[in-house]
Amino acid sequence: MTAMLQIAPIAHEALSTRSRVAWPVIEGGKPRETTDPMTAALQSIGTVMKFKRNAAVFSEGDPARCVYKVVSGAVRTCRVLMDGRRQIADFYLPGDFFGLDWQAEHGFTAEAIADAVVVSYPRSQLEQIAETKPAVQKLLMSMLCKGLSSTQNHLVMLGRQTAQERLAWFLLGLMARSDDNTNLDLPMSRLDIADYLGLTIETVSRCVSEFKRKHFISVAGTHQVTLRNLDALEALASGEAEI
Repeated sequence: MTAMLQIAPIAHEALSTRSRVAWPVIEGGKPRETTDPMTAALQSIGTVMKFKRNAAVFSEGDPARCVYKVVSGAVRTCRVLMDGRRQIADFYLPGDFFGLDWQAEHGFTAEAIADAVVVSYPRSQLEQIAETKPAVQKLLMSMLCKGLSSTQNHLVMLGRQTAQERLAWFLLGLMARSDDNTNLDLPMSRLDIADYLGLTIETVSRCVSEFKRKHFISVAGTHQVTLRNLDALEALASGEAEI
């Protein structure tokens, strides 16, 4: 189990380490070309940023001036409570947008889970483009709806589900985000998963061991899990079954 979910210690000294390169991304010495008007419009205002593992993309309370998209790696949004406990709000994988906070300041901190490449879009310019390009306006609305739905589902999970149900819900959610591929790559650590599910690391370990014993899942490699019994996991996540 430890091979699947390694605990990654928080390296605070890495939080300020980042570098920027020009947009568009260079591939093979040549700029990536696109004929999609919306993509071209976003490329015209985007800045590519590279972050080391555990580096902060932005911190809670920072001015919310940009919206971000994950190109590679993964990002978590989180908040640390006064007593030191951490609650992870969400994980963002390649292709996901985050940081769409229409308040003046960010309500959460965003950190790279592993080395990540992120594109930042100035919010003011994004709003200007949205006024003339319906596709961009539709994208922003889709991002807002997706974020609201994710928050609602997360609240239900934290408030009503058992530990086993939470882990099953989490794994099925990752599968849905991976085009229903049952072979999952888990960039996040066991500590990340525990803080997202509102559990202790020990509880997550027990649940994973139980899932393996019942052949619901198998470990395919470091940070990789294969879902073996989708029916059982779905029944568990929905509260229709118990272990």
